[in-house]
Amino acid sequence: MHTLRRSLDAHMRLPVNAMTCHLSEVSGIICVDSNGLCLGAKGNIPQQCSGYLSALATQAAKLSQNGSAVDPVICLETEHGSLLVKKADNMTTAIFKSS
Repeated sequence: MHTLRRSLDAHMRLPVNAMTCHLSEVSGIICVDSNGLCLGAKGNIPQQCSGYLSALATQAAKLSQNGSAVDPVICLETEHGSLLVKKADNMTTAIFKSS
């Protein structure tokens, strides 16, 4: 279990570190499994969002018209910031950016 936790922490650090050079306003990141259970979160993340993120990524993949095996990246923008959501394998990752 300790190894899984270290692996998840490393997985969560990579997107934030890679994105901060382009998106200095990154406020949080969350990783969610295919059932909507939160595997880990760092930063400012809205409560109870994990299930919605998983469902959003699953439904967006169904909208893909080209039939590609690559899941889409979803970008939601509001007056308070934006949210990037991407599903890969059985895990959905979301990056929150404040404006």
